[in-house]
Amino acid sequence: MHKKIGIAIALLLFSASLAMAAASEEKMNATNGGYTEGATTGTEGGAGIQTVYATITQGQTNWHTKEVKDFITTLNVDLNWGNSGNSLRLKIYSPDGYVFGPYFDIDDGSINGRINRYINNPNGIAKGTWYYEVYGYSVSGTEDYYI
Repeated sequence: MHKKIGIAIALLLFSASLAMAAASEEKMNATNGGYTEGATTGTEGGAGIQTVYATITQGQTNWHTKEVKDFITTLNVDLNWGNSGNSLRLKIYSPDGYVFGPYFDIDDGSINGRINRYINNPNGIAKGTWYYEVYGYSVSGTEDYYI
């Protein structure tokens, strides 16, 4: 009898912990708008910004935009300057008030003069203007880049 009660209590505690984990995950998704993000491997698909070529110097901030008008679930952002001797920083601002980043070259595990990220939301990426902030974190001279 005591063994059956012990098993029943163990199952009850296990079920309660699963319910708490599910509620915690639901709360986490509610606080981040359902967005997930990560380093792009080239297989995520999705829409990106039109290619813009620009230059940046030490301490300078450049802003770029992407207008999302249609329903999409993944947004790719590829900042590429190729000179791993210089360091740029990227932040991404969604129209619904979320900030992604800051991102640095090393965030994908490789220092190669590139920050290539995806932002995903299975319920749809927010429509409107997305802002990309590129900052000259550690730049010698003038650095060319495209995003």
